[in-house]
Amino acid sequence: MEHIRFHFDPICPWAWLTSRWARRLGELGELRVTWAFFSLAEQHGTATADVPSHLLAPLQLLALARRRAGNEAVDRLYTAIGESRHLRQEEIGDPSVLEACLRVAGLDPAWRAEAAGDATCWEDVLADHRAAVERCGAFGVPTLILEDGAGPGAFGPVITQVPDDAEAVALLEDTVRWIRRPYLYELKRERGDIRPLLGAAPPPAAS
Repeated sequence: MEHIRFHFDPICPWAWLTSRWARRLGELGELRVTWAFFSLAEQHGTATADVPSHLLAPLQLLALARRRAGNEAVDRLYTAIGESRHLRQEEIGDPSVLEACLRVAGLDPAWRAEAAGDATCWEDVLADHRAAVERCGAFGVPTLILEDGAGPGAFGPVITQVPDDAEAVALLEDTVRWIRRPYLYELKRERGDIRPLLGAAPPPAAS
């Protein structure tokens, strides 16, 4: 079984789709996923006090959830936040929306205010972010790092749909082979349209 560290920012629809693929592989017993953070605002130099809360608050909350309840709590909360933002087009910077996501994930809605007032939550996010940058030159999401963060890593795969189970496993095998080949720099083509899956036009890709 492969064990990957999956770096994500909950605002990114492309990372969201890839995370659903990874999560399904976990359900199939093909993959162990450790969820880790990556800040697109930090990457693009906009992580300041003036950044809209929808870019920072969800990551801070996810960091607190991991601190309090571990990787499984991050899994449930990322699912709830992702469905809120990418399927229902809700504003995940809204405190009431994040509190609702906590309830859906079976977590304490009071954590929302606690995370917002705890600067160390953002320090946890930045620690994950910097680890991905240092390990494999991460520049966007999704970024996957093999061996639970100790192996090689790469940006992608970027997918436009979650494949069926057999194809999901095949894609995992292909992805791992690709990441383990340091001489393979890039494979790329025009992205498809994910609007039918998300219900609205996605924001620009982060890569």
